[in-house]
Amino acid sequence: MVKAKKTTEFAWPLIGNAAAIDFLTKSLLNRRLAQTYIFAGPENLGKNTIAYCFAKNLLLLDENRREDLANMSEKKMSLSGDFHVVEREPGKKNISIEQIRELIKILEMSSFANSYKIGIIKEAEAVSEQGLNALLKTLEEPKSKVVVILITANLEALLPTIVSRSQVINFYPVKTEVIHDYLVDTYKISPVSAKNLSRLALGRPALAIKFLEDQEFYQSYLDRVDLFVQLLGAPLPERFQLVNRWLASRKGEDDLAATVNQLLLIWEGVARDLLLLVSAAPELLQHEVIKEKLLPLAEKRNPFGWMKSLELLKFSRGYLAANVNSKNVLENIAVNI
Repeated sequence: MVKAKKTTEFAWPLIGNAAAIDFLTKSLLNRRLAQTYIFAGPENLGKNTIAYCFAKNLLLLDENRREDLANMSEKKMSLSGDFHVVEREPGKKNISIEQIRELIKILEMSSFANSYKIGIIKEAEAVSEQGLNALLKTLEEPKSKVVVILITANLEALLPTIVSRSQVINFYPVKTEVIHDYLVDTYKISPVSAKNLSRLALGRPALAIKFLEDQEFYQSYLDRVDLFVQLLGAPLPERFQLVNRWLASRKGEDDLAATVNQLLLIWEGVARDLLLLVSAAPELLQHEVIKEKLLPLAEKRNPFGWMKSLELLKFSRGYLAANVNSKNVLENIAVNI
């Protein structure tokens, strides 16, 4: 097997995923590539970014394409015909079999530059059962210079037969202090701001950067945290009003259940912080940025009380997964939180 030149330089993100990057770099240098990769791990760990970088580095193995591809964006790469991304369409709960068939059709075509054909499937756990079966048939007949990357936050949702035919690369949270130092060194923000954002990101560097660069997104997150704080401090009638106002603000949303699920994940983080405060472990707080608001709330219950609140929120996400009405789920929380 001919190896790539050792002088080859690959571009990767500057923070996190060192083990994954090292493995993929060695695979590129030695040209020992799987046909299918699964990038698995929680959201906002940089899986999408690494997938794009891996695809670009793979195309850059072709010396004749280096100059053209060196500064090419993901959108322009897609236009090249050798790189195709599949993701959920707006308002859809699943990636359809039609989308998977289109990907398969593209991957079966000859490369425009006689190089690799690369397909990325984001949120692979959302691929329909028919789509997964169609994909499996393709993976059972490996083709030369074709690479498929499935990105998922739920490895168990994929067919075991697909997983067994894939190279699984696990992504893990990054240490808070690493994210903190990266934000200070790269973005030149104050240590206090870096501490707040790195704690809030909970080991997810991509999320920390998004908080920093997208103020609207950051404020939206804090608003959802504040909604939970208000809920905990309000009498029952006001809790229903808070829930109904929030639901009214989301009227017409395509996938309300998914939005409510994200809301409850945030609330779980706040409830966990309240448990940590009453357990005298403030150094582990995620929501350090609102610590002063949380302190008086934490003292209203003992650790067992906050553990029950956490269980309620987790069970509520289970109800959503079972297609229980979002309003009913939130009103149940309002009554029992």
